[in-house]
Amino acid sequence: MERTNASKAWPYILAGSAIGGAVGYLLTTESGRKVRHALANPDDMADNIDDVRTFVERKARVVTGRVRTVLDKAKEGMEAGQRAFDEANQGYRSNMQRIQGKSDQIAETVHKNVENLKGTANAVEESLLDPLYEVGAVYRGIRRGVQTALRGPEEEDETRLRPASNR
Repeated sequence: MERTNASKAWPYILAGSAIGGAVGYLLTTESGRKVRHALANPDDMADNIDDVRTFVERKARVVTGRVRTVLDKAKEGMEAGQRAFDEANQGYRSNMQRIQGKSDQIAETVHKNVENLKGTANAVEESLLDPLYEVGAVYRGIRRGVQTALRGPEEEDETRLRPASNR
């Protein structure tokens, strides 16, 4: 419900409560029976009109006071609910920020570990694999040189003329 609609409805609620209280009083109490009797008998009413006016004013003040009390309690309840909602919302946001911070921290740690692993892999390649490849290249070069020297010049020309897939 919008606040503008609610604020427009309160005068009607108060008037309806006062009228309902007055009708209830007139129909259900002994004093109400006397007021009805006075209204039904106008001659007697002239004598008691001030008493009735005073009585109605007093009862209207009582009803208005009770309605205001109920409205005040309702307003306090709504404000307490709003405060509880705001506190829960703030707690949620705080937890989300904390979780986001942890998530960022974990992502940063993973990124650093990946970079360290990459550096380690490069170091292993440079310190172990490169020398192994060089040794392998030297071995193949020596082997070819020895094979070439052992075959002689005629076999060497044939080797060069054969396709690479047949060697």
